[in-house]
Amino acid sequence: MKHLWLPWYWPTWALFGLGWCVARLPLGLQYIVGRLIARMFFFLVPRRKAIIRVNLQLAFPELTTVQRDELARRTIDEFSSSMVDTLFVWFRGVHTLLERVNISGLEQLRHREHSQGTILLGAHFASLDLCGTAVSYCSPFQITYRDIKNPVANYFAVSRRRRAYEKLYLATELKTVVNELRNGKTVWIATDQDMGTRKATCFAPFFGVKVSTITTPFRLARLTGARIVLMAHSRNNEERTWDVKFHPIELSKLAAPECYVADATNVNRVIEQVIRSQPAQYFWVHRRFKTMANGQRRDYRFKEFKSRD
Repeated sequence: MKHLWLPWYWPTWALFGLGWCVARLPLGLQYIVGRLIARMFFFLVPRRKAIIRVNLQLAFPELTTVQRDELARRTIDEFSSSMVDTLFVWFRGVHTLLERVNISGLEQLRHREHSQGTILLGAHFASLDLCGTAVSYCSPFQITYRDIKNPVANYFAVSRRRRAYEKLYLATELKTVVNELRNGKTVWIATDQDMGTRKATCFAPFFGVKVSTITTPFRLARLTGARIVLMAHSRNNEERTWDVKFHPIELSKLAAPECYVADATNVNRVIEQVIRSQPAQYFWVHRRFKTMANGQRRDYRFKEFKSRD
């Protein structure tokens, strides 16, 4: 813990101090301040805005340049609102917002046959921490995670999430996850991150582009007999409420390894359908299309009319 106070981490502490202050403001004012901070950040760090624009160009080629620019602007605003939601939950808790979170299909997590576990697939939709914490408050579950490179940010993320969920496991602790699933537990696993060409990945279509998709959840399901359920969530900005829905995923009947590609394709299709209903409320700031099917990395420096391959 002492090393976190080294001088080069002071700017990160200052940012979290600012976040603590913002979380104390009335909710409406929090969103206004968060939007101003986010717009300033993306102005000062144009590389991040370029990532959003490249992602949108690949995902929505049918839109005009003006339409995509407007969608990029709304994406930044929605991103800022999600960050505000996260800071609120981390520094004030979810209890005062529970009545604003509408959860549909919670029985998907509670209905099990014998000791059957559940793999709860997660994707980076709006307000992930807020909605995840609200669901865990009603039906506790465990989560897997990957360390954040900045140790101060990682400290806040891990310590706050330990309060919200039953247990936390590094994504590499698969033996423990297998045991928990066999004991009938529910374990959340992120399914929409680009993991390159690692062994536990395949390339499956996502908005018409083949993307690196992890196959670990499908392998775990077949190994343990666990069910797979996708959790989707969105924010209603007018009413300042949140909606959470669960989508049961049926596994392919094909033999390995073809079954994993089929499963990944099916999950990516469901995620895409959810995104299309609220395209600005997806985490387009991460490089979802980074790894191409030929193994090369995509150039994320923005250029209009970039090819989709």
